[in-house]
Amino acid sequence: MSTELIIEANVSKKILFEALELVKAFEEKYSAYKEDSLLSQINRASGESAIECSLEDMEIFSHSLEIAKRSNGLFDPTIGALTQGSYGFGTKEAKLPSQAELTKKKALVNYKECIIDESSIFLQQKGMRLDLGGIGKGYIGDKIMEFLIAKGATKVLLSVGGEICSYGKKYNIALQNPFEDKNIAIIKTSKKMLSVSTSGDYERFIGSKENHHILDNTSAKPNHFHSSITILKDGLYGATLDAVATIAFNSKQEDLHALAKRFEVAIIAISPKKSIQIENFSGLSIESFEIFSF
Repeated sequence: MSTELIIEANVSKKILFEALELVKAFEEKYSAYKEDSLLSQINRASGESAIECSLEDMEIFSHSLEIAKRSNGLFDPTIGALTQGSYGFGTKEAKLPSQAELTKKKALVNYKECIIDESSIFLQQKGMRLDLGGIGKGYIGDKIMEFLIAKGATKVLLSVGGEICSYGKKYNIALQNPFEDKNIAIIKTSKKMLSVSTSGDYERFIGSKENHHILDNTSAKPNHFHSSITILKDGLYGATLDAVATIAFNSKQEDLHALAKRFEVAIIAISPKKSIQIENFSGLSIESFEIFSF
């Protein structure tokens, strides 16, 4: 997943390495960069045939499409025609595509043309591609947490890239300043389970942050409403928050209040002009956030 994985839990090393195997198995199955992955099989069969899937497989696809519907496509798991098919994010062939190519490829981004039933998935147009990059890290983070707690863990700190979950102990979680190599905020957790998702224009880009990897599927280009978005909610909501962070990144500042209310989350948004906006419908105490000045 091209990311750093950190697992801290009061369990044996054996159990920690079993958790690591869960991540490896997930990447083997759902990576868009592995030719023999299930995801690649689905993408190759687009416009031609449905691919049989297990109940476990259908869970992540169903959840992705549910959030796509709730966001009216601001989160869309069929964005792969652009992210991989045009820009090549995460590959050695990353490039800035022409406007003609973007116009052609964005017609292939439409979650409504991803058809699932109890045991199969079908992309209706030839050339459509699934990309679970906007939900996958949060999803596997949830699975790791469930696994560790089932194995007896009572204290856990998990980080899968920008997807963090804490449980059973008070932690200080730092948020990176998107403009320089230092922190901009500290989240002080309680012992209750807390899920945190952060996305930023500084994470992955082509040439400069102007060409970051979080694309708007209507323009087929990055928006610049925010430099950093952090979503928080008590409980185990990694997959949902991962997707909501993408939705928020493609939402204007004036739309974040309604978005936070709809998903019952807290949002910390940092604009390119270095303003900080907090919208909190999560029930978290505002004192949990220690925001530094720029």
